[in-house]
Amino acid sequence: MITILALGDSLTTGYGLAPESSFASRLEQILNREGREVRVIDGGVSGDTAYDGLRRIDRLLAHNPDLVIVEFGTNDWYLRLPVEEIKANLARIIDKCQDAGALVLLTGVRSLSGQGEEYDARFHGLYQELVREKNVPLMPDFLPGIPGNLELTLPDGLHPNEAGVDAIVAAILPVLRPMLDDLVRG
Repeated sequence: MITILALGDSLTTGYGLAPESSFASRLEQILNREGREVRVIDGGVSGDTAYDGLRRIDRLLAHNPDLVIVEFGTNDWYLRLPVEEIKANLARIIDKCQDAGALVLLTGVRSLSGQGEEYDARFHGLYQELVREKNVPLMPDFLPGIPGNLELTLPDGLHPNEAGVDAIVAAILPVLRPMLDDLVRG
């Protein structure tokens, strides 16, 4: 059995959705349907920033995950937190996960824009920097085509509805499957 920790914010925990419709739950359902023996732990908390995730990571690593999906940035971006601070918090999360022996999949939120051209460029660039510095794979956009798409979001236009969650799962699987295959091979 492979244990995946989905560490993130409201996008991970399924804000406004039934627990069985959350990202973590849907990911586990779909991977199990594919014949993979996985357990996905929902480590999402609505409103969390990367700093909040860093404060929680040690407790969550007690589950001994084989793989951690790190999904932070949306709230950091909305709060317009300093890019250097976001990057440092994400780097420490990645380090803690790797030190615990877990593979890490970092996710960005490329579809977010509107905080100013310079800030947006620096914010999105921090994910590429972390990929190079920490040697981890990246899913560039955890919200592919979702923000503003009323067919894929709750009425707020950002948080994914059930169809939006399924779109996220479909987008992450091509990056996640090879990582799971590597874990099975040892």
